[in-house]
Amino acid sequence: MVSCCSKYSARDLRSRVTIQSKTQASDSMGGWTETWSSGDSAWAKWMPMRGSELVSAMRLSPRLSVKIAIRFRGDAYGAPYYSAEDRVVYRNRTYNIKSVYDVDDAQQFLEMMLAEGEPS
Repeated sequence: MVSCCSKYSARDLRSRVTIQSKTQASDSMGGWTETWSSGDSAWAKWMPMRGSELVSAMRLSPRLSVKIAIRFRGDAYGAPYYSAEDRVVYRNRTYNIKSVYDVDDAQQFLEMMLAEGEPS
């Protein structure tokens, strides 16, 4: 169902992002190693929120908070496929997902709050 008053439209989605999921891969010693699998690519609206810098251990680390909007992707029950355990890669930079929510509970768009330089 398409609403005339949706917050986003297809023409707003101009940035290509990759959403990665954490998976476990077997190592040759009988154990497991956590790796990131490149999952879905999606068109997104990229909206930087704020940026800052942190000085830690004599090193300057940038921090960037971003909000993105993508088309809704969810299961049969209406729950989004993505969670805070996943991450987003945009222009070879990695962002941890802080939150994912359905815009207007309409199953049309998902908004994700992302943070670079912070653990998820």
